[in-house]
Amino acid sequence: MSDNDDNSKPGSGGRRNTKPAKLIPVGRGSWGSGSQGISSSGKWIAAILVVVIVLALAIGGLTAQVDAAEACAVVRFGKVVDQAGPGLHFKVPFADRYRCFRTAATFYEVLEDSFGSNADYTDSILDGVTRDGQPLGLTFSVRYHVPRENVGTVYSTIGRTMDQVNERVVKFHTRSIVRQLIQGYTAGELYSGDLSVVSQTISAALIPRFVESGVALEYFEIKRPRFQTIYEEAIEAKQIAREEIETKANQALAAEQDALRAANIAKGEADAERIRGQGEADAINLRGQAIRANPEVISLNYIEALKTINWAILDGSNVAPLLSIPTPSSSTTAPVVTPEPTATPET
Repeated sequence: MSDNDDNSKPGSGGRRNTKPAKLIPVGRGSWGSGSQGISSSGKWIAAILVVVIVLALAIGGLTAQVDAAEACAVVRFGKVVDQAGPGLHFKVPFADRYRCFRTAATFYEVLEDSFGSNADYTDSILDGVTRDGQPLGLTFSVRYHVPRENVGTVYSTIGRTMDQVNERVVKFHTRSIVRQLIQGYTAGELYSGDLSVVSQTISAALIPRFVESGVALEYFEIKRPRFQTIYEEAIEAKQIAREEIETKANQALAAEQDALRAANIAKGEADAERIRGQGEADAINLRGQAIRANPEVISLNYIEALKTINWAILDGSNVAPLLSIPTPSSSTTAPVVTPEPTATPET
């Protein structure tokens, strides 16, 4: 037996070692003499991150930013306590809520096809009927905004978002008023009439409805209605016939005016001729009176007439005389012609 066995026997005089053996951790993450656990620099980094997160949450909870095109109702525990315009605002954390609405122009359009539209809100075409019973499709455009001073009222009475404002105010009133007022016009008035007058009438009816809801209507325009194809073709044919009648009437009027103009020209020429004849007669009469009163006027006129004659000396060899005149020779003396005495009449 070994010594250990002897010592382990009772009464052998030996003592059993009952002290537990010392455990030394080994491996990664051990707390041995060469490791200090998490370094002090890592602790500082973690602390800084915690502080940054806390500050970000605190700042986010203490401020609210409002865009330039908006205004907000400040709601505290469900009650509107203030209104906030564009900029950075302090708020009570976990108590204040900012409900914002557009104060810039917002567009709502009713179109046949919304593809390519830049409106904020679009809707399908509106069906209606004219005073003379013709069905038609209506399209229009609306521009509006929520005034800054009305955001609290709008939030309390209309809705919490612009989508609700557009649905409950703009869409509701425009579609109902347009359908109602369009019944006061005939199809011909809407198809070929002045739609700006119709737009003004509808706009005047919409403005008070918008004001009651805290919304400002900036602009309304109704566009050319869409009728049934058969009716549009009939209107086109009627319009063409009317234009032809007007064209013929204008042509007849033009011909009448041309005839009247020609008659006036002929009458004017006859009057002018008569006036010219009367003037010439009066001139001849005056000249006769002048000659009778002054006979020497004839001689004066004759002399004045001679002044206007162009005299010329012509070469006799090239001119055939009316009478043959003999040319005297140099040796022959021209006979002297003595005039015969004139007989004196007996007394």
